[in-house]
Amino acid sequence: MGHKACMIIFIVFVIGLLPFFSSISADDTVSMEIHIIGEKTQTRFGDPVIVAGIWHYINVTLENQDFQKLSLKFFNGDSIPAEGERNATNYYEWKYDENIQALWKDEMEYGGRSYLNSESCQKNNDVYSFCVGIKDTFPEIIYYHENWTLEVYKDENKLFFKSVVVEKPTVGLAKSHADLIKFNVTPFTEIVVFRDDSFKIENTGNVPLNISINYEADDDIIEVADSNIILSPYSDSSHNVTLHSKSWKPGIIEIEGTISGKILGSYIITTANFTLASAPGLSPADLKIFVGHSNYEIYEMPEAIVFQYEKNLEMNEGEIIDIAVYISGSGVATLDIWSDEKNITILKISSKNQEGTPQTVISTDTSEYVVTVKIEAIRENKIGFLYYALETGGETQTFITQINVGPPSSQTGEQALNTVPIMAIIVIVCIFLVIGYMISTHMKHRRR
Repeated sequence: MGHKACMIIFIVFVIGLLPFFSSISADDTVSMEIHIIGEKTQTRFGDPVIVAGIWHYINVTLENQDFQKLSLKFFNGDSIPAEGERNATNYYEWKYDENIQALWKDEMEYGGRSYLNSESCQKNNDVYSFCVGIKDTFPEIIYYHENWTLEVYKDENKLFFKSVVVEKPTVGLAKSHADLIKFNVTPFTEIVVFRDDSFKIENTGNVPLNISINYEADDDIIEVADSNIILSPYSDSSHNVTLHSKSWKPGIIEIEGTISGKILGSYIITTANFTLASAPGLSPADLKIFVGHSNYEIYEMPEAIVFQYEKNLEMNEGEIIDIAVYISGSGVATLDIWSDEKNITILKISSKNQEGTPQTVISTDTSEYVVTVKIEAIRENKIGFLYYALETGGETQTFITQINVGPPSSQTGEQALNTVPIMAIIVIVCIFLVIGYMISTHMKHRRR
């Protein structure tokens, strides 16, 4: 047998074997995409994921439209189970058939339940979108999964197959943020305060969650960015808080909240064996609102009396300043004020209608009673103390303003003035030395 004859026989033999190596012709280009409704494709080990108990889209793109039936066979493992062994734990089959009025059909219903949502299935040009899912029959083990196979058939010919990871539905939330967000507002004013130190929420499960953030306050007071959103699996979201303050009296307001994550009913195939419809609740960052003057301490006394004072101050020796303290709330209080008289001395104590100390204060919820203390710092490099004793409802509370006393402000100025002549003298001497050197050099050159 000649060389050419052998080549012809070999080519014919290879062509005869091609159908065994590939079931897809050049005209049957197939691509597939799997994802939960409205979500991106999830993958595990490089394969797409289907979450049991949740509706998914399986989008099959097929360029060659010369057929009447397109079928999907989905089964546990690598081979299709025998007909008598098929059940909800191992086999599902769905079909698009142009010969039937409904077009979309579930070939394997279990317990009278269809695992194809025909109303959501659709055909768009060469894309066939099957809205399908499988029953959650998996053990109660978090992140449990199995390896399944999805096959695509055109009429009765297999075109394509793909390994798919099927997972147990898991629901979980986590947070990442400081435990407390603070606000400072001036008493009896209405302002808007925005805090950009946001807190984060993470969906740690494999199903989308409807996230809801609620604080124990009216909606017109606390505003949370994206407080009601759909959070995709394994993703996070950031949330800023804005405070719309009212005309509040002085005091400290603490507001707690809750974060809830729930699976929307439109995602769930059946609730019969679906026990993780919502995630355990979380607490967002607590809110603490300080209604008082800037840099002032706020102390709430019995009988609803609130006292505000400055805790730390800086002064220079010889400096005289006025310090104000504020009393508010409904009730009667007695205020006594004194200093250490070594480093700080009191020059005057006055209020709206009283002088000296102690003072009897009749306080209200609608305004602040202001007491002004004029003090002088008398010893530098020392720490002075100003004391307040506030008595109300039979209880007395003492407060202290600590004052660090620095050198006299005039001394600093004198030191600066003394420094200027010294620097000037140094500069002038340098100039004369340079001039002298230049003159000397010039005279030497003339002698030559």
